[in-house]
Amino acid sequence: MPENTVVCWDGSDAAEAALEWALRRPRDSDDTLQLLDVLDSSLFLGDILALERATDEEQDRLDNRADLVEEQHPGALSGHTLSVGVPLDELTKRTTPNTLLVVGTRRREGPRVRYGWSLGARLAASAAGPVAIVPTEAPDAARDRSGVVVGIDGSDIARLALEFAANEAVVLGQPLTVVHSWQEPLPDEPLVVPDEDFVDSQQSAHQELLDAEVSTIRKRHPELRIESRLLRSNPITGLRAESENASMLVVGSRRLTGWRRAWLGSVSHGLVLDLAVPIVVVGPETTVRKADTLGV
Repeated sequence: MPENTVVCWDGSDAAEAALEWALRRPRDSDDTLQLLDVLDSSLFLGDILALERATDEEQDRLDNRADLVEEQHPGALSGHTLSVGVPLDELTKRTTPNTLLVVGTRRREGPRVRYGWSLGARLAASAAGPVAIVPTEAPDAARDRSGVVVGIDGSDIARLALEFAANEAVVLGQPLTVVHSWQEPLPDEPLVVPDEDFVDSQQSAHQELLDAEVSTIRKRHPELRIESRLLRSNPITGLRAESENASMLVVGSRRLTGWRRAWLGSVSHGLVLDLAVPIVVVGPETTVRKADTLGV
């Protein structure tokens, strides 16, 4: 479990969705919840007076929203802060291995590739800790979701995502579904037909991988109801289908360096582009602290 939760808030519908999700998500007594509003200074280049007026107005708006949260959810917020600067830079600076950064995103319409440059996607690629990206949807639909889904592939980062997902499932009091997808070599080459014995051996190997990961997490969390799914499909397609009605999808991303840091790994990036449910992207620096059952 993260020790801190920071919600990116700017008054938009997407930000409200992120805030509502964070307020619904159970946290243990050590997990603080803060609002962070960033006023984009690039909108006021060369006009210091306009920036000062906008800063005062935004501070008032943030204060009013924090007061309303306190009225509706007493004690839920530990604080709220207004920062002035470049949103991506200011938000990234607030990320740490034990801080969950929550950002909302509007309904996905039109070409999906453009969401590769969305704030949520860029934060997930550059953050120093886990990032939750929450889509805007009807409140009733959000409340009807249940279960935590996590994708694994046998890598260390996937094991970290699995432990993170297990902790979230414990706190939510919901089941955990562990998904492993695989495809035979050259799946896009219709004229290449893999040998049946080879395919069967691959199926068995992937099943063994999944069973081993599930066995380990069951030993660590004996109180948790865990299901597993072995899918012979594209990981993005498989995870999206399995998480369609889940309350959360968790994936790992090894995160890149240099100019490539603008992009996530292929699976996590594809899921962010085609967001169906709240997704948490876990990077290699994430600290996972075992959660206590809250009885929810």
